[in-house]
Amino acid sequence: MPPYKCKLCVSGEATGVATRPGTGLAEVETIVVTGAGRIHPLVAAGKELVLGPELDTYEVGEEIPAERTRYQSRPGVHLSSPCYDPFSGSVFVRLENAVGRLTADNTLSVVAGCRLESGEVDGLGVDARLTDPAYICSNGRGLLYTLGGAKLDRIAHLQLPESWRAGASPDAPVAANALAGAGEERVKVTTLPYRAASRICGLAYHPSAGPDGDLIIATRTALYRLPLNPDGSPAAPAPLLLAGREGEWGDEDGRGEEARFCGLWGCVVNGDGAVIVADNYADETQEESQEEDDEEAVVAITWRTAVRRVAPDGTVTTLGSGAGPLTPAGSAMGLKGTFGRPFILPSGHLCLGASRDSAIRLLDVGLKPCPLLCPAPKARAPCGSLHADMGALLDAQPDGTADLTLVVGDRRFPVHRAILIARSDYFQQRLQGGFADGAAAELSLPDVDPADAFALVLRWLYTGAVDIPSALAPAVAELADRLLLPELCSDAQVVVLSGVSAETVVGSLLWAERLGGSFAPLLAELKEWLVEHYDEVADCAEPSLERLLAANRRLALGLMAGLSSRSAKRRRTA
Repeated sequence: MPPYKCKLCVSGEATGVATRPGTGLAEVETIVVTGAGRIHPLVAAGKELVLGPELDTYEVGEEIPAERTRYQSRPGVHLSSPCYDPFSGSVFVRLENAVGRLTADNTLSVVAGCRLESGEVDGLGVDARLTDPAYICSNGRGLLYTLGGAKLDRIAHLQLPESWRAGASPDAPVAANALAGAGEERVKVTTLPYRAASRICGLAYHPSAGPDGDLIIATRTALYRLPLNPDGSPAAPAPLLLAGREGEWGDEDGRGEEARFCGLWGCVVNGDGAVIVADNYADETQEESQEEDDEEAVVAITWRTAVRRVAPDGTVTTLGSGAGPLTPAGSAMGLKGTFGRPFILPSGHLCLGASRDSAIRLLDVGLKPCPLLCPAPKARAPCGSLHADMGALLDAQPDGTADLTLVVGDRRFPVHRAILIARSDYFQQRLQGGFADGAAAELSLPDVDPADAFALVLRWLYTGAVDIPSALAPAVAELADRLLLPELCSDAQVVVLSGVSAETVVGSLLWAERLGGSFAPLLAELKEWLVEHYDEVADCAEPSLERLLAANRRLALGLMAGLSSRSAKRRRTA
C-alpha cells in the first residue's frame, strides 16, 4: 500500500481540504472543512500535523445593508469541496445547493444558488439554481467550475465579478453598485454545453495542459480533459479521453484506453503536471464457511482505495504498489476503506477523506503541490485578427491617430485615450475622474520606471498578451500593481517565480515582502523555495542570508521556523 503517514480525527465527516495564503509569519494556511459546518486549521505540533481549534467563522446575510454575525453550524447543512481562488483571494465552498465564499477574515456568504432549493437554472448570484455543486475548482483568473445538473452529469461555469480581484482598488468605479446588487457585482452562473456519459465524480483545473488550461473531468471509470478558451468556455465540442474507458471496470495500469479504473472519487493536479486520483475497488477473498455441513467457501468483500497517477500522455501508474499493475492477489496493497477527495498539502503529502468516517488520512507518495499562483497563459495571438491588429496599431505610432502622449522618463508614447480608458481602471480615473490634466494632450507619469517595463504594460493593454523577460518581470509586476492591472501583475509574478535562483531568492523575498498586498501569494512561494533550497543558497550566496537577517529580522525568523520543520521531517524519514 502507499506509505502511510498518519490519521487525523475530525469532529464530523471531513469533506475537503484547501490551502490559502497565511497571515503573519505563516507562509500558508491549510484548512479542513467538515460536513457539520466546522472549519479547522491543520497545524504543526512538534513532528506531527494536528487539527487546530475550530476557526471563528462569520456569515453575511442577504439583506441590504448586510449584517455580519457569528456563523452557526446547522444540522443538515453540508459544507464541502473547499477551493482556494487566487483571483479573489478567497476560498469557495459548497453549501448544500449553493456556493459560498469564505474571505480571508473567515466571513462566509452565499454567492451563487440557494442552499435549500436545487435546480438547473443559469443566472446571477442567488437567482441561479444549482444541484449539489461539489468538486469546486478555480482557474485562478476569475472562473470557477463545479458539478451541476439534476443527474450530476453537467458542469456549471461561475464567472466572478471583476471587483472581487484581490488587491483591486476600493475606489474603482465597479465598486459603486456592490450593495445595490448590480449584475456586474454578482457571480454569473452558466451551464456548459456538455453532458457527461455518467455521473461526474471529480473536477480539477489543469493550468499547464493547454494555452488556457484544461478542465479535468472524472467519471467512475474514465478520466477526461476539456480544453478551455480564454473566457473559460470549452475549446472543443466534447472532452477528450485521457485514460480508462466509460463503463468498463478494472485495475490495470497502462496508457489511455488500455488502463482501467474501478471507482474514481476525486482528482487533483500534481506539481509535475500529472493527475492524481483515488480509485475505490472491492477486494474479494474466499473464507471457509463456519457451518459444519457447508463445504462452500464464503466470499468476503473488503473495500480498498488505490492512489493512481495519470501522466499528461494518459499513462496510468498505481502508486505504492511496487510491482506495477494491481493484480487480484496484489490488490490488498491498497488503503483499506473507501477514500476520496484527494488534496496535496504544501508538504507534498496526499490527503484523503473517507466516506462516513470522521478522519482524514495522510500518505507520503512523493507529490508536489501546484503553486497558489496559477501559471500565466502562454502569450499567443487569439483566433482572429484583433490581437494582431491592435498590436499593429500600437507599432504604427505615431501615425496621426493617437490623441494622447504619455511621458515616461525621457520617452514619449503616443496612445489612444479611448483604449486606455476601456482597458484600465487607473487611466479611466486619471483621464475621466476630474483630474486637472485629464483633458490635456500630454500626460506625464513621473513615478513610472523603467520605460521598457511600461512599454510591455502598454502592449498588454492594447493586445491582452505580452512576453515578459525575466529581467523586467519585477518591474512589470510592480508597475501593473500600481496601475490596477491585477491579471498582468499575476502573470509577471509567475515569471519572477519561474526565474528564481540561489543568488536572487533573498532579493526577491525582500521585494515581495515590501510590496505586500497582492504579492502575498508570491511571497509564500518564495519562502517555500528558499526553505527547500536552503543548502544551495548557503553555499552559493551566504552574504545574501546575512543581508536578509539585517534587513528583515521578522521574515528571517519565520524562515528559520520553516527550516526547523524541514529538518525534523528529514530526520523522521531518514
